Amino acid sequence: MKKFVILGLALTAFAGAAEAQSVSTTQTNSSTVKSKLNATVEDVQKDVSLTSAAIGNSLTVEGTSGSYVTNTQRFWGDATAELNGTIRDVNGDVTATAAAIANSATINVDGAGSISNTQMANYDPSATLNGTISDVAGDVSATAAAISNSASISGDFGYANSYQANGAFVGSTANVTVREVNASVTATSAAIGNSLSITGF
Repeated sequence: MKKFVILGLALTAFAGAAEAQSVSTTQTNSSTVKSKLNATVEDVQKDVSLTSAAIGNSLTVEGTSGSYVTNTQRFWGDATAELNGTIRDVNGDVTATAAAIANSATINVDGAGSISNTQMANYDPSATLNGTISDVAGDVSATAAAISNSASISGDFGYANSYQANGAFVGSTANVTVREVNASVTATSAAIGNSLSITGF
């Protein structure tokens, strides 16, 4: 299905997928990360997706096997994401997202001896979504999310250690007006200090 996508993204540090015997990464960001998207969208025959994302440090590690994976992320900056959107007359689905994240790590390995994750944040991630959405034939999803530290660890490993420290205010605001929708509507405002998911051991 074809989609109409508008993306506003501020990203200062990123490490991509890797396959190696061992991986050790360090990301430090002490600057401001700001993303702002102002959009007016109307008369669309397919889906609409609006995203404003500000991310301080982001890591993705994927591999088949290795002796160890070590990740250290420090964010002393200020992550701010703002989305101001007016959307109307859409025949598909509508998704509007404002996300401010200090540190994000995804580690997925088929086999590893040990995994160590350290994330520290000391400044305020803030996400704001102001949206007016009307006359939509499909589903509507509106989300504002502010997260200091987020980590997902999965796969087959012998040992996992994670340390997350948040000394920041985390703020999320969603002001959304929705009317005349033929399917489901979901509106979410989430502020999270530390989030950790471990599966597969």
